[in-house]
Amino acid sequence: MADPETQPLQSDFFAPWPWQSEVHKQLSQRLSEGRFPHALMLLGPAGVGKRQLAVSLASLLLCEALVNPGEGVAACGECKQCRLLGGEGHPDARRLMPTDQSRYIRIHQVRALGGVVMESPQVAKRKVAVIERADQLNLNAANALLKTLEEPPADTFLLVLQREGQPVLPTIRSRCQILRVEAPGTVEAKAWLAQRRDEDAAALDQALRWAGGAPLEALRLLEADRPGQRGQCLKALQQALKSELTMSEAVKPFLAMPLTEALDLLQGWALDLARAGADPEAIADSEAAPMLRFLAGRRHPAELITLHEAIMEVRRGLDYNVNPELELIGVLERWRQLMRRPGVANPA
Repeated sequence: MADPETQPLQSDFFAPWPWQSEVHKQLSQRLSEGRFPHALMLLGPAGVGKRQLAVSLASLLLCEALVNPGEGVAACGECKQCRLLGGEGHPDARRLMPTDQSRYIRIHQVRALGGVVMESPQVAKRKVAVIERADQLNLNAANALLKTLEEPPADTFLLVLQREGQPVLPTIRSRCQILRVEAPGTVEAKAWLAQRRDEDAAALDQALRWAGGAPLEALRLLEADRPGQRGQCLKALQQALKSELTMSEAVKPFLAMPLTEALDLLQGWALDLARAGADPEAIADSEAAPMLRFLAGRRHPAELITLHEAIMEVRRGLDYNVNPELELIGVLERWRQLMRRPGVANPA
């Protein structure tokens, strides 16, 4: 029986996404040569398919009858191991993720995983653990994971997912081989998205821009009608910067989405603002570009980075019972401070 602190890994779809075929082939070759890393960190932005790649790699590690070994190998989908993975979950493949409203993986979960790692496999030749995501480990859990990463048993493989731009202990990174998971090219991403959505080409282009080219994130944004909400948020921020809206009014469209997504939006603009300080043409969000270029021209580049740091500080406090409205108003106020003339003190 699976430990209640960890979940059996389950998926009825073993193949990687189309844009991952080459990296999948390279890793399958390393497996056939006995060079597959025992701790592999999949690093990339949200929505590029890190989890599906991890599931696909887990299926390779577990399958008893790989198809085309060494030539773009794939799990057979029919052996006992594949049936377990595609059924209720494989007992030798575990998934570690937050199990409550805290948004964090706790130390007792990592300790439970450590116990599983030290046991012999139940039905397969190997054990696999997928950790989603490394930045969702609280400090104690991260330190506990280090012990498992230092000397994993020969039959154990850890696949650690890490969202680009989010903090993770350097000691965890140093104990993993790091593989960047990239988004596909624009043409491929748009074609994939067009097969799943009915929006016109302009709407698909816009969603992909907002998602940083990540197809799965663009799909999620479209399904949740985030483009419409995003436009409302941008308009509210622009009006707040001009003092046309009070902060309590400007924050309303941001409150219509989950706090983490509102912070994602503001953080994306903050990163673009920091880039604009060095290169005004380096802005990814074309709709926000005029506002960001204007703000970048008013401040020293070093000052622009502090806005991103302020949002990261809010993120670090999400483990506590924070008030979303107050947190977002605080971030919006930091944006409005950029409108003040350099050298003018903030009002008391």
